[in-house]
Amino acid sequence: MSSIPDDPKTGSTDIKIRVIEVTLDDGSKEYLATNVFDTSLNADDFKELYFLRWPVESKYHELKATLNIEEFNGATSISIQQEFYINLLISNLSALIKNAADEEIERTSKPSNKYKYQANRTFIVGRVRKYFSRIVLGFDEIYTIDKIFHEACNCRSQIQPGRKNKRPRINRNRTHFRNRKVTS
Repeated sequence: MSSIPDDPKTGSTDIKIRVIEVTLDDGSKEYLATNVFDTSLNADDFKELYFLRWPVESKYHELKATLNIEEFNGATSISIQQEFYINLLISNLSALIKNAADEEIERTSKPSNKYKYQANRTFIVGRVRKYFSRIVLGFDEIYTIDKIFHEACNCRSQIQPGRKNKRPRINRNRTHFRNRKVTS
């Protein structure tokens, strides 16, 4: 579908959307907006697709809240780009360690365990952040990553299947651009 041309008075463009009402397991209603107009996809399909987004949302949360990817210390464009890409590198290295630790936890877990466990993502990101620059600068050896992996295998989080309770929302008043001039 095409959008309606720009409104000369407001400078805006109207965009057609499809609003889908979804009934959650607790009986409450949620409304999803999409630009997918294929009528063969029903509300249940969109509900399933919506919940498949959880890993993506978790990664955004990691980048924004844990790595503070929107907060830069540098004042130049090159320093901001460096911080951005270093944070992505730290995030990807953390994801590799977490995946390996999750596999190890799964491999070594007893079938009689009541709960399943996974490596704690925030713990891993914190450890990688702590040691990354030390490894790059040569103060710590590369085997420090193995040490982080083994610590991650021991720092586990219980997997909460079918979680129904809302987590408390933490209100943080963040400033997104705390650029400071570098003083010599």
